[in-house]
Amino acid sequence: MKQIARLVAVVVMAMTAAGCIPQLMEPPGPPPPIPYGAATERQVEKALQRYSAMIATMDAAGVASMYAPDGVWERQAGMIQGRDAIRNAVASLPARVLSNTMTTSSMSYNGPTVIQSGEFIQSARLPDGKVVAAQGRFEATWIRGPDGEWWIHRMVTRPGK
Repeated sequence: MKQIARLVAVVVMAMTAAGCIPQLMEPPGPPPPIPYGAATERQVEKALQRYSAMIATMDAAGVASMYAPDGVWERQAGMIQGRDAIRNAVASLPARVLSNTMTTSSMSYNGPTVIQSGEFIQSARLPDGKVVAAQGRFEATWIRGPDGEWWIHRMVTRPGK
């Protein structure tokens, strides 16, 4: 009988606490806007250069880790969504990237995201040994991860200038 009384007391206390803190029962709101300024832009640029270096070394796991869990990579060959799919796509590329340079031309802020646009230049060795150069434009949409790291929510690369 004492155990039942204790159980009832615990349940009543839990229900009371939940009623006293209604925000715990509400769904989370939208993420806060990204603060404007040079510090944010330096962080995003540093993240882009890290990503570019991983593309240059074809670090499939590293590239995939730069994306949000539901991140999207849109390229000429089609759209890829999710870290596993992105990792597999990079790992299975038949060409070997020799160099990759990404240069920012603009950044804009859109609530919880930073949109970065610019150009890329890449050289790669094809399976037949031929070295080719590619260039084009990119647009990266960056979001903050739960630990403050920058994740790519969407990366679009288009060949040509």
